[in-house]
Amino acid sequence: MRFIIALAALLLSATGLAAENSHLAFVSEYVREIGINEELRELAFKEVTEPGADKNAAMIRSGTRIVLELNSQVAMLKGMSLNPPFDKLPETIADFYEQKIDAYNRMTAMATAFVQGPKPGVDYGALAAEAPKLTAMIEYLDRSIFQATPLIFATLIADKPDSKGHMSRLRITRAERDELARSLQISFGNKMEQTDQNWIVSSATVLRDYLIKKGYKCSDDPQ
Repeated sequence: MRFIIALAALLLSATGLAAENSHLAFVSEYVREIGINEELRELAFKEVTEPGADKNAAMIRSGTRIVLELNSQVAMLKGMSLNPPFDKLPETIADFYEQKIDAYNRMTAMATAFVQGPKPGVDYGALAAEAPKLTAMIEYLDRSIFQATPLIFATLIADKPDSKGHMSRLRITRAERDELARSLQISFGNKMEQTDQNWIVSSATVLRDYLIKKGYKCSDDPQ
């Protein structure tokens, strides 16, 4: 009987540890993704706006690069699992990325049509008019991801209230929290202090502030 009780306690402990690790892995992956996505966004803007650049060729190159990365991120997210109530969150972020993939693929196809030159039956005016619509769609999706960032942080909050009944403690250690903040700082640096942030940088800033500035205690902090 004692053996069975001890085994049950061990299994419950291992399950809780796995949940904590999966939540940390999810947020760590999200931090990695938004860092890479901002880097690729900035590179694309530089290539397209560079004086004398072939804008269509730059759009094809940058769009292809971004789609390849987003496909990899979708695969990573769909391979992750979280406990309820966060079980749908990785899939939701992956869905946003898949919609961005569709938009970038359309932009790449549009730029390719212009590079190939005039062909009968192609409405190039309609293609050109579609470009700002696709840009607006990408901005909308980045804003949606930004709006989901507080929920992404919430996966790190321990599911047991403190002595005052508040959910004030994280399920990760101080070292793990600091590593997340350090990764954000490496990827975004002073961009997180700017007032004219894009949605990707804003996502990083919100996550950094929740981690560092909101007063949450870590799992290894004194009670």
